[in-house]
Amino acid sequence: MVVGLAFVLGLAVAWALGANPARLADVRFRGSLLVFAALAIQIAIYTSLNAHVPAAWDAPLHVISYLLLICFLLVNVRVPAFWLVGFGLLSNVAVIFSNGGRMPVSGDAWRAAGKSLSVFNSEGISDNNVLANADTHLRWLSDIFAVPTQVPLASVLSIGDVMMVIGMVAFVYRACTPATGTSTMQVLKPLRSVAFRRVVAGRLVSSVGDWLTQAACVTWIYESTRSVGLVSAFLATRMVGYALGGIISAPMLDRIPGFKALSVVETMRGGCTLAMIPFAAAGQIWPVVLLGAVSAMLSSATSPTAQGLIPDVLPAEQLQAGNAIHQMARSLTSVVGALVGGFAVAEFSIQVALAVDLATFCVAAILYRRFARRGGPESQPRAAPGSRVSRRELMRAILLNRVVFGLAASFTLVTLAIGIMNSDVSRAFDQQLGNRHAYGYILAVISAGYVCSEILTGYMRSQSVARRSVGLAFMASGAAAFVLSYATTVPIAYLALFLFGAADGITEVVRDSLIQLNTQRSVRSGVFAVVNSVQTVGMIIGLAVAPLVADRFTSGTSLRIVALGCVTSGLLAGVCLVGRGGGAGEMLQVAAAEVPAGGELDAAVAAFELRDCDGAKVAPGELTANGAAVLVLAGRAGGDEERVAMLRELAEGLPAGTRLVVVSKSRSRLGEQAKAVRVADWLRDPGGTCFAALGVPCGRRAADAGVFVIDGDGVLRLAYRTSSTEEWIPAAFVLSRVRRLLSAVPDIRVLRTQLGAAEAPVLPGPDLA
Repeated sequence: MVVGLAFVLGLAVAWALGANPARLADVRFRGSLLVFAALAIQIAIYTSLNAHVPAAWDAPLHVISYLLLICFLLVNVRVPAFWLVGFGLLSNVAVIFSNGGRMPVSGDAWRAAGKSLSVFNSEGISDNNVLANADTHLRWLSDIFAVPTQVPLASVLSIGDVMMVIGMVAFVYRACTPATGTSTMQVLKPLRSVAFRRVVAGRLVSSVGDWLTQAACVTWIYESTRSVGLVSAFLATRMVGYALGGIISAPMLDRIPGFKALSVVETMRGGCTLAMIPFAAAGQIWPVVLLGAVSAMLSSATSPTAQGLIPDVLPAEQLQAGNAIHQMARSLTSVVGALVGGFAVAEFSIQVALAVDLATFCVAAILYRRFARRGGPESQPRAAPGSRVSRRELMRAILLNRVVFGLAASFTLVTLAIGIMNSDVSRAFDQQLGNRHAYGYILAVISAGYVCSEILTGYMRSQSVARRSVGLAFMASGAAAFVLSYATTVPIAYLALFLFGAADGITEVVRDSLIQLNTQRSVRSGVFAVVNSVQTVGMIIGLAVAPLVADRFTSGTSLRIVALGCVTSGLLAGVCLVGRGGGAGEMLQVAAAEVPAGGELDAAVAAFELRDCDGAKVAPGELTANGAAVLVLAGRAGGDEERVAMLRELAEGLPAGTRLVVVSKSRSRLGEQAKAVRVADWLRDPGGTCFAALGVPCGRRAADAGVFVIDGDGVLRLAYRTSSTEEWIPAAFVLSRVRRLLSAVPDIRVLRTQLGAAEAPVLPGPDLA
């Protein structure tokens, strides 16, 4: 039953993410008879047919059926994602084999799922289940998760069942979508970049400092005063400071080089921490609270700057993986920082904790400062010199972009709901589970869910899948909160929290990638700052509303309100994000495996001949006479508005000497529009030689198109081909490749010298005339 439901769930998820369920027909399994044999055995011993089977045979036959299933999984281990299903099955087999051939089940979980213990006989056996007791082996692998009766299809589950469900969903999705060509090593490839490692290292150290400050100050304030009000005041002022800081700094962030801005901010935050130490030693709480708010206000510039900097330090094809690593690192620091802060205050003093905090900011500032002195795009301002971006322009960039607006609105609403949950989840554990001290464990479990899901998002390749995933993840968060609202056993409560964190972790990574790809470079950090501040306002409202909700409703009802907020956010994200929009193209990553034979990367391009508007011949050498050339091969009409928007962004960002050309076989709507708005030259390829040289099929009905970068030596450096009328490569991918070509040019600098006065007068020479 579990496998069947998992298969249906996998189909629903795959279809919602844009996969084609018909691809399942192409999956080929080996040893299918093993599954039917195992099914026949279980039908024989757990249906009315068991009257013909001796009772003593039940357990051995049950074991044999699982052995057959294990054999089936072993011969199909190469099927994508099937290994996770097998791992779940092996977990179940381990506990079943060690307990006499039956699955142990917790009595509390059985009752919580709405089932009666009367079905068990005097020996505690019911079909393939046996009641767990003190003699049960591997009890933690048994059926300990009770899906509440208020949830459809309530039942008891084991860890193996949960892994089988997740594995089946992953298998169905992988089977229904084309291979991405993205391996584990490719997901970790951003770590090869020195600049990216510096960003992640600095953010790791700085984030540890953030959480250390919060944990240390909260612990110190409560121990000193036993006042929940002062603790709330400290947390509230930090959030207000963060929100205000983001709005204030937004217009300035893109006018300052990224690493320099990060170094200055970390230095100033270190100064705030240094100023806290004497006040904390004197027991003066309010100065510490205010300085903490100032530090939070300064920290509002670090996240948007780092988020805007990642596309500058990574090739575009590594952007999603880089965001996943960045977010995962930040999630890990929440656990480390909180533990270090609490330990330092408990074992030493607040002064020691703040001194450690000061050291983290100093280390982060040094890391950023040393890299800021190196040349490169990441060391330059994103905005043009002398330009000024107002807050009104930043708001316009958000409100007029369907993707960015949808992300900002849906994330603000779900953050409001999470604010209510943060305030009320401890009460839920107290009232429903009788545990008043679970908050630390709650945060740890949610953070574990974050880390597990964030790295997996590095495998996403299509922007359309990323857009759909936001709404689905919000709804999954709502489902997890709904299950938690009715939970009466500890295992299912923590499982719901883990899944809540896993769903939320997916959205955080995807949000960064979608904003980076759908926002112009000149306002990227400013947009992040505004969006982050608006989300923080949502959290503040949620925390303010939480006491009112708690006074009027039970903890279960409060969590169901949170679930409703998450589902509403998912619907809003679906309306704004699903479908076309945003003008930045559909690809999230470009896998190397997409380049077919013909027009190979890093190979010389075969000769071709184009014609200009006057019919004159244009050879490849003319296109690359002053540097690289970007050729946009136009296919059959489709998505031209988005492609023209991409050409505009390309034209604004391409360095001097790089030529932008639209090529079509004959008449082209894209070429006409590009020429009309004067963003690109339009050339024709009547003989099809250019299309053939670059490996793109052409013809009157062909929809195939592509974008190619050819360097000054006639070598192909980027190749993107597509036959879809909707998908298109973002300008950021192309600009990234062109900038990397420029970085290969030797850096020639002119050194100015100053001639001082000579000690002896210079005498005129003889007249040679």
